[in-house]
Amino acid sequence: MSAGAISNGYIPIPSDQSLFDSRYLGGSSESEVADVFSLQLPNGETIETDIRSPSGRGGRIRARFYQLFKDYALAAGAMATIKALANADVFELTFESETALETFITPGRKAMSTVSLNQILYGPPGTGKTWSTTEYAVRLADPAFFDNLGTSGSESADLREKLQQRYQELVDAGRIVFTTFHQSFSYEDFVEGIRAETKDESLSYDVQDGIFKSLALLADASSAPEGGLEEGIDLVGRRVWKMSLGNTLKGEDEAYEDCIEKAYIGLGWGEDIDFTGCDSRESVSARYSEKTGEQYNGMAYNITAVNTFKNTISNGDIVIVSDGNHKFRAIGEVIGEYHYSSDPEIDYFHQQRPVRWLRVFDTSVPKEALFHKSLSQMTLYELKSKTVKLDQLRTFLSTKTTEYSAPENYVLIIDEINRGNISRIFGELITLLEPDKRKGGADERKIVLPYSKLPFTVPANLHVLGTMNTADKSLAQIDLALRRRFEFVELLPDPQKLSGVFVHGVAMSEILAVINQRIEVLLDRDHTIGHAYFWPIRAAATEEERQWHLAQIFEKRVIPLLREYFFADWERIGWVLNDPAKPYDVRFIQQGKVGRPVQDLFSAEVAGQLNDRRYAINQAAFSNPAAYSGILSTAFAET
Repeated sequence: MSAGAISNGYIPIPSDQSLFDSRYLGGSSESEVADVFSLQLPNGETIETDIRSPSGRGGRIRARFYQLFKDYALAAGAMATIKALANADVFELTFESETALETFITPGRKAMSTVSLNQILYGPPGTGKTWSTTEYAVRLADPAFFDNLGTSGSESADLREKLQQRYQELVDAGRIVFTTFHQSFSYEDFVEGIRAETKDESLSYDVQDGIFKSLALLADASSAPEGGLEEGIDLVGRRVWKMSLGNTLKGEDEAYEDCIEKAYIGLGWGEDIDFTGCDSRESVSARYSEKTGEQYNGMAYNITAVNTFKNTISNGDIVIVSDGNHKFRAIGEVIGEYHYSSDPEIDYFHQQRPVRWLRVFDTSVPKEALFHKSLSQMTLYELKSKTVKLDQLRTFLSTKTTEYSAPENYVLIIDEINRGNISRIFGELITLLEPDKRKGGADERKIVLPYSKLPFTVPANLHVLGTMNTADKSLAQIDLALRRRFEFVELLPDPQKLSGVFVHGVAMSEILAVINQRIEVLLDRDHTIGHAYFWPIRAAATEEERQWHLAQIFEKRVIPLLREYFFADWERIGWVLNDPAKPYDVRFIQQGKVGRPVQDLFSAEVAGQLNDRRYAINQAAFSNPAAYSGILSTAFAET
């Protein structure tokens, strides 16, 4: 809000707004008023007002708010946010007085004034909700890239290609994850659950992280922990190794904790044999045979492990400590030579090498943060470039994050969020999604997860972006707990996106606009038809291709959708397509001349009591120009 708006006590409405429909928009004078709506104020009061709207779209809320602005000490740069509640005539006003007036322009669409941690894009089918998640997710995950992208030529293929390329890069880096809710989606899929696995011909049950928990752990690990590196580390010339330090699934955390506390890595292979002086694989094998009385072939892994640990790993090499096959929990730099420890009561491993711990994670991090594939159960092996993400490893070992630099953002996209059982999927996490309940928030909360029994909190750099089809479920039917914690962004059909597209000489933008207005009258706005249904026509190169696409769209998409909307009430479907105003032979839905006459099917006594309700889809209409031009005509034709 500008200083002028605040000093004059009004809230401006941008001209590209879509929140308030035309019935709330008055004229330029105080006498040209419109229908009123209820506005819930931050202080708990509710007022009735409309919008003074000289532009027909924008303007300002007619009511004045001098005292309210004064009470909240608003200044230039404050943000007033208005959102619709369950009742379409009730809106909620909130202030964000310290939010900068940083807007982002989503290509081809209106400006967004705030960026929420939890958003849901909602609207009728075909309005580009899933399509829009690409640009929304890129904007949330990498705002600097988006700001530098620009918005000129927003409909250009080049701009979209850049967005998609960056989107895929962020997906590959594990910073954007896409999933779809469905009726069978569960808490175990989303947060964590127990999964059966076969290992060494035996069945075991392990706790596995779900989609949300895995991404939350990645986001949390993206910022350096307290006591992290003060300087970066160069990986040039260093080899990278994977190593296990105790099996957490077998309760061997003490061994790992001992290594962290005393700054060493230890090897269980070699038992209590001292390999000091064994500087080759052959001498390691000989010492093994000498102490155990057994002969080992050259490929025996116990020989390989000890030789690698003692003679192959060099000072300066990097060791990544695994936690099972799907996580890692520490990264260290080898800083000393092999050492044999003879006191098992003091140390958990006899074979040791000193390390400097570069990163130690309170909660183990999913493998996706550093690895292209799952880790092997092998205790110790070298990680090649095709396995480890070296760029990500450099990021983990880069300069410590300061209080002035923010960690990288992560985005979880949930398509069709309303199709899942929200309370069953989110469970107790629904509370942790609130900004102030997240890690570092004013009212930070942690929970103990039911399967792993570990504490968990949601990091502040994790965004949740959902999509919702209002034809499946209206906003009023959505779980109240979800509605309170998400910001809803409505995407409506936009006929202007079909501007300049003609088939049979008929403007497709007018066809879409008129059809949707009839649907709103007969049904509601949630069941209109999106512009994306007509998108194939835009890409067609010839008139012949456009005509073919239009016929396919009406036959296989529009009419089946209307049949679903109106529960096969063919009379109303015909009204939407303006069939009563057309000659009979160009109507999409034909009635009264379907099959044999009623008099030929029933006796005269019965036929006289019947109302013939038979309808048929006229296949010839799909290729007839008059069938489409007739959609726009309101003059009733002779039958």
